Amino acid sequence: MTRDETAQGYETWAEHLKALGNRELTDLAGDYCWLTEKNRPEDQRKEFQKRREAILAECERRGLSEAAKVCRPSAGAGGL
Repeated sequence: MTRDETAQGYETWAEHLKALGNRELTDLAGDYCWLTEKNRPEDQRKEFQKRREAILAECERRGLSEAAKVCRPSAGAGGL
């Protein structure tokens, strides 16, 4: 008989970010620099903004100021 597998509990976006290594978080922040709210359908913009803010907060919490700077809409290619 095999052991039953159970699904992991729900992980929030903030918890997910905290579990990432610095390199993964920096890469994610870099991805968010060129993704803008304009790239998202209207109904997804608020969630996108919340995720970006959480990335910024986690970068700042870890002292990754360059990654946070790159992730900010004004620093990225938001005008594209």
